[in-house]
Amino acid sequence: MDLIKRDDGFWWPADDGWCHKVIHEELPDLDAAARLTKGKFVAVQAGGNVGVWANHLAKSFVGVVTVEPDAANYECLKRNVPDNVLHRRAGLGAMAGSMGLVNVEGNAGAHYAKADGQIPIITIDSLNLSACDLICLDIEGYEPFALQGAEQTIRKYRPVIMFEEKGLSERYYGIVRGTAEQWVLDLGMGYRVRDRVRKDLILS
Repeated sequence: MDLIKRDDGFWWPADDGWCHKVIHEELPDLDAAARLTKGKFVAVQAGGNVGVWANHLAKSFVGVVTVEPDAANYECLKRNVPDNVLHRRAGLGAMAGSMGLVNVEGNAGAHYAKADGQIPIITIDSLNLSACDLICLDIEGYEPFALQGAEQTIRKYRPVIMFEEKGLSERYYGIVRGTAEQWVLDLGMGYRVRDRVRKDLILS
């Protein structure tokens, strides 16, 4: 795989022509969610991409856990993140299993899951975290599944939850837009939408 270190100081897949140009503009959105957390112990972030978001969170949280399924992105991520970021090449889902990946040419941030493949799927609950202050998901429509796999973590720690909502769950998986938001609200834990920043929802 061809990797390149770009002007932003991060390693990127050489064929990425889009994500590296815009991802840094989204960091203030991440800060908006982090400001709502009661603690700064553990943040869970996915997709890891090349580690820009995890690297940013690592400056504020004691520890960050991130997962990224794409091989080239993950190779970059390993080079880009500090020691307080735990990382794994995997996807997040509702239960353990495996997945494939549809690679979107020219955009390292747009790859999305498909049914067949050998990439592990793990759940947030299986991480057995000692704390969880923030869950931040940008996984191209797979957010409803990842949230289901985090239910016990959410009930135990009541983290701030941030996730992308731009209709990709409906486009790729037939899950009606708004399902992830309603699932969180229906937990009966008092969650409400605190902010909408561009394509992301923040609930606490």
